[in-house]
Amino acid sequence: MKKVLLAEDHSIVIKGMRLIFETEFAGYQLEVAKSVSCLTSMLEAEQYGIAIIDLQLEDGKTTNLIADILRGYPDLNILVFTANPEELYAQRLYKAGIKGYLNKQTEDREIIVALHLIMEGKTYVSEHFRNYLLSRSHNDKYDNPFQRLTIREMEVVYLLIQGKRPFEICRDLHIQPSTTATYKMKIFNKLNVNNTYELKELADAFRLIQ
Repeated sequence: MKKVLLAEDHSIVIKGMRLIFETEFAGYQLEVAKSVSCLTSMLEAEQYGIAIIDLQLEDGKTTNLIADILRGYPDLNILVFTANPEELYAQRLYKAGIKGYLNKQTEDREIIVALHLIMEGKTYVSEHFRNYLLSRSHNDKYDNPFQRLTIREMEVVYLLIQGKRPFEICRDLHIQPSTTATYKMKIFNKLNVNNTYELKELADAFRLIQ
């Protein structure tokens, strides 16, 4: 039986994914990692063909880890399954080598379609994200300045435009206040904005705010 690793810490999502595999993918065994540390140790201990990974687990984020996982396990097909918006993360993660990106609000039938494609070694791209890329290419006169940012910087941007305060960013990303301040300064310099209000305006202009 082929093994699939699900990196997820919400019980309702785990139950839903188990049901999908029990009814649609009988030849696959779903195993669960609820933390980043468990994810890395299970990858070291077992061989998986597919990993379904949330970008936020109980002990931290996986956004920066995914590229390292793909370098260490080049035959592993990764489907990101998360509540984080595609507009902020998907393009960079596709470039890193993931095979698909799904929002947790996606209907079951679309999840099944995505998994079938990935099991065949193909890449899944949602209709929403294809439309987003098409709209951006048609309407943007200039290169998207957010493409200059790293994945970690984009995480900080996402929290800033949500209105999160510095101590909340430190808590959510498990970083020090000085690190948060450094990221904020780098983001403002790269985007040529002076404050969070201007950042939100720029994010809205480039459709990062839906």
